[in-house]
Amino acid sequence: MLRLHGQPVSRGIAAGTAMVLRASDLRAVLDLFTAYESTRREHLGFVAVCRDIELGEALWRAGAGVSAIVAESQAPPVRGAIGVPALVDVPQLLLNVRDGDIVIVDANRGWLIIDPDMHLMTQYQRQEMHPSGKRYVLGITHETARTLDDHPVRAIAVSEDWQTAVQSLEEGADGAFLDANASEQCLLNPAARHALLQGASGKSLLLELPALPDMAVWRAIAESSLQAVITVVLPSVQSGDVQQFLEGLQRGQDAIEQERGAQLFQDVLLGGWTPPFPPPEVPEVATIRALYLRQPQTASWFQPEWLQHVENLTLMAQTRLLASGILLGEESEWLVPIAVGVGISELLVPPHCTGRVKEMIPYLSYEQCRNLVHTLQASNDAPGSRRRARRFYQRLKRQMQNE
Repeated sequence: MLRLHGQPVSRGIAAGTAMVLRASDLRAVLDLFTAYESTRREHLGFVAVCRDIELGEALWRAGAGVSAIVAESQAPPVRGAIGVPALVDVPQLLLNVRDGDIVIVDANRGWLIIDPDMHLMTQYQRQEMHPSGKRYVLGITHETARTLDDHPVRAIAVSEDWQTAVQSLEEGADGAFLDANASEQCLLNPAARHALLQGASGKSLLLELPALPDMAVWRAIAESSLQAVITVVLPSVQSGDVQQFLEGLQRGQDAIEQERGAQLFQDVLLGGWTPPFPPPEVPEVATIRALYLRQPQTASWFQPEWLQHVENLTLMAQTRLLASGILLGEESEWLVPIAVGVGISELLVPPHCTGRVKEMIPYLSYEQCRNLVHTLQASNDAPGSRRRARRFYQRLKRQMQNE
């Protein structure tokens, strides 16, 4: 067992398997993570070990399963708060940590513990976390489903109330989405908010806002960001909406800071609804994380122009943002291959569908789904395209049943 000391930049405690990042750009880091994760399915969660914290931070913001970040350099993060425990200025870090080492990151005390014994692991599993309320689960994390060619696709449960959201998270959904009414009710109910944040630990949590809220909701969002990284889905991602949201959130955070005498909050992430065309002008704001499409008419899925616009939107999201999602309805299952084919990375589905969608994704080939979409884009026969998509889904179901 070896203990190194560093400078905390994001409080909390996490345990995981070390992943040493020696690449110099985000694309290479994401490729490394994909290869690394595919060989270690039994992981505790991944601790990004890097020379500069920017790489680990970029990997976390890209939605990878990073439970903590440790950096050798002294430089603090440059893009705002990080939603996982993080240390910088850890001496001789890359000399002492190897890929696959089990480590504990105690960013409350500033310790990195390499190869801890079972007694120490048990102590950390039992102790309370940082008094700000931030909690990180020590233990086996859930796994995001991946296609045959290793593309992660999250199945997020669309819930009408916080109880259903918590139940869906417990049953294996990769995240929870609450509509505007449920979000407001949950944020203003401390017990409900606590239960939801605990259930969403390490998973995606999306809260919709239909309009800019009052001060009570601003405070609730700011307080919630002490415990989890939340994606707040705005009515749009136009510059005006984004700026008003950030100003309101800052007011809530300032009020908490004045009361507690310390700046304990974490930044929330932002997403927004958008029509599929034309692609929106996304403000250059670091916290913009995702674009979401509202539930489209089923007929739209077989219109070549619509499919092309959605594909363009997801390509833009991959280059300028970090995620793209779509709200699917009751017919969501047989539309999943098309959604995957146009590059959607987060599928918002009814709670009772999340299990079946997660079961389906490992049987899908991303390339086959893309070929299906390109075939539909090349056809003006909407009924024929619908039959072709149905046949693709039926073949997939038979394959799943046979295995």
